[in-house]
Amino acid sequence: MIDKAALVIRNGRIYTVDKLRSWAQAMAINRDKIVYVGTNKDAEKYIGPGTMIIDAKDRMVLPGFIDSHVHFTSGYMETSWVNLNSANSLENMYELITEHAEKHPDYRLIGGFGWRYEIAQSKGQLPRKNDLDEIIYDRPVWLLSYDDWVGLANSKFTNLAEEALRGKTSILGSMERDPKTGEPTGIFYNPFDLIFIGGSISELIRGNEIEGLKRIISQATRFGITSIHEAQIDFHDLESFQQVRNDGALNVRVYGAFYYHQETTEDDLIKFKEAKSRYSDEWIKTGAIKLYIDGVLESHTAAMLEGYSDNPSLKGESKFTPEEFNEIVEKLDKMGFQCFVHACGDRGVRIALDAYENALKKNGRRDNRHRIEHIEIISNQEIPRFKQLEVIAAMQPEHVETSPDTTYYRAAGEDRMKKSFRWRSLLEAGAVLAFSSDWSVADLNPIFGIHTALTRNCKHENDQTITLEKAIDAYTINGAYASFEEDSKGSLELGKLADIIILSEDLFEIPTNKIRDVEVIMTILGGNEIYRSEKF
Repeated sequence: MIDKAALVIRNGRIYTVDKLRSWAQAMAINRDKIVYVGTNKDAEKYIGPGTMIIDAKDRMVLPGFIDSHVHFTSGYMETSWVNLNSANSLENMYELITEHAEKHPDYRLIGGFGWRYEIAQSKGQLPRKNDLDEIIYDRPVWLLSYDDWVGLANSKFTNLAEEALRGKTSILGSMERDPKTGEPTGIFYNPFDLIFIGGSISELIRGNEIEGLKRIISQATRFGITSIHEAQIDFHDLESFQQVRNDGALNVRVYGAFYYHQETTEDDLIKFKEAKSRYSDEWIKTGAIKLYIDGVLESHTAAMLEGYSDNPSLKGESKFTPEEFNEIVEKLDKMGFQCFVHACGDRGVRIALDAYENALKKNGRRDNRHRIEHIEIISNQEIPRFKQLEVIAAMQPEHVETSPDTTYYRAAGEDRMKKSFRWRSLLEAGAVLAFSSDWSVADLNPIFGIHTALTRNCKHENDQTITLEKAIDAYTINGAYASFEEDSKGSLELGKLADIIILSEDLFEIPTNKIRDVEVIMTILGGNEIYRSEKF
């Protein structure tokens, strides 16, 4: 006798992402698992007096999206900071900051995010602390670039940061100093480090983090995101996610990667290892380590094989020497950690792959599923190594640049842009491609990422667009694979978690240029409806 289902979805265009049976009409869910996928007719036997029925009305049904690289713990910016992305001049940027400060006289920190390099550098250099002092001097000011890679501070914040960094390595935080006086300039090139050193500076920046975390999770729900890979955490962040869970607001499944930096100790690694068994259920899970080998092209900190086009004397410095990085990755691999390595430049990607190859030789092949995050510029010879070394390419479609007017394009140059964001080349070489937003760096909506993956026009002979099927894979089953969870989610199959979304349109039936307008109109997480649009 068949048990009656708690929920049945019927009359759907269900794209299962199951290669054996890609399409279905109906699904049945009991508790938090899928118990039936097939036809409307056969779904009838799962319907009883207590069954909730959702009529999909021939709309497209997909597995919940998996965003494989986000920073939701930066959600505090959404609650109390000013968004500077709209600033069209440096003066306008200053006006937005001043207005924000005047509206919130009680804020201990005047925080801003999203400023563009083209705007901030419009007078030939980035603003120094003295420039920001002229706007606000009596409260700390902290302004993050749109890519989170450069922070601008006034004197009050700079003094607090200098005190917090005292005794730390000179690399941590990358606080720029005047070459003549040795005084901090107020420019920071690894601003995220200030969060992870703890103490009063971390507390000041984080602000109302729980409210911010709940707010960005709510946004994710509206975009159909049911799982995230939080790409840079500490124990404080895990506790924050747990608090949100205790409050009944964790409407997203979390896979976290601990941040490894120059101050990370052997004792830290032991604690990370212990956390892997402590946080291991279907809601909060750990087991990965995030490392940086380079920075970003806009600030000339990505490690390049050749000099930057707008400054050939610079190639970008790697965070570790190749020898140091080999040793670190070999040790982490031996301890059973999965590695997420941030590498934007082609030399950074090479160093990361070399480290993975060294770990393979020293420790033997195992199911470690190491990853490289971003991979913005890559040389031809590195592409087949992803398949050979079984390394996942974790990339962000919305990061792609095509306009010659951007700082990114000028830094890379025309020739190197031909080797940028090479999704198709990696897929054709057999790599596993996992997509993400890197929020807050780019828009959180996966539909935008799918649209960009299908429509990008690089104006080069090497077209890197991919098919809709591959783009959906990269936001679903490949994301599950990238966190060792492909057996429990990422496709709509029997026994898997009932993480399901319904779209306003069938992506396969509309013109590609209309995909960006498609909306998620229902999100179901573990069999429970957590979002329904008015358009449903």
